[in-house]
Amino acid sequence: MDTPLRSITTVLLLCLSLSAQAAFTLPGDAMRCTRSAMLLNCTDRLGNHYGIVQQGNDTLMRGFDVISGLSWSQNSTTYGRLQLFTGVSADGQVWFGSSRRIGWNVVSRLSSSQGDRDRVNCNRLSGCR
Repeated sequence: MDTPLRSITTVLLLCLSLSAQAAFTLPGDAMRCTRSAMLLNCTDRLGNHYGIVQQGNDTLMRGFDVISGLSWSQNSTTYGRLQLFTGVSADGQVWFGSSRRIGWNVVSRLSSSQGDRDRVNCNRLSGCR
C-alpha cells in the first residue's frame, strides 16, 4: 500500500484510540496532542499535523502529510464497535474502509481508489502493525 496512506491511517487510528486527556505525548515522543472539549490537534516530530472533531457518532478529520506534501480529510461514522470511513487527499486519491474494536485491539481494513488494499491491527499497548 502507498506509504503516506498507510502512515495517515495508522496515526489516525492511534489518535482515535487514546484517552481524553488535556495534553499528552505518545511513547517515544512520536506525536504531541492537545485536546479541548470538541477538538483534538496532533503534530508529530516530522511536522505532520492533524485535527479531529467528534460530533455524536461522526468524526471529521483534516490534516497535512509532510512526506507527500498533501493535505487530506477523512469522515467516519461509528455504529457500536464498527467504524466506517472515507477520505480524500489533495491529489484526488480516495480511500474507504472499516475499523472494528475487539477488546484493546482495533482491526482496520482499507482500500484506495488506486486499487491498494491493506489491513492494520492496532493494540493500545503494543501499537500498530
